[in-house]
Amino acid sequence: MEYPGAAFHLTVRHQDLGASVAVVGSEGAVTVRALVLADGIVRNVEVARSSGSDVLDRAAVEAVRGWQFTPAARDGVPQDAYVTVEVRYVVR
Repeated sequence: MEYPGAAFHLTVRHQDLGASVAVVGSEGAVTVRALVLADGIVRNVEVARSSGSDVLDRAAVEAVRGWQFTPAARDGVPQDAYVTVEVRYVVR
């Protein structure tokens, strides 16, 4: 089962990537695919499309791994489902 693409929108205001990334000004978007279990816990997180930066890719995977989702449901029964999210990093 897959979450619908427009099911949610999330803005993460700040994530500490370390001083070296901030100095370099790394920006990019990472597409991450994860399995959301019927209890909302995230498992099996992987990079579906890289940003080109290993640091940003790892940060996106770690961020999504720590999120809690409302599980997908079929006929009112929570189901395991894959979700694909794009995590954008912008230096401000």
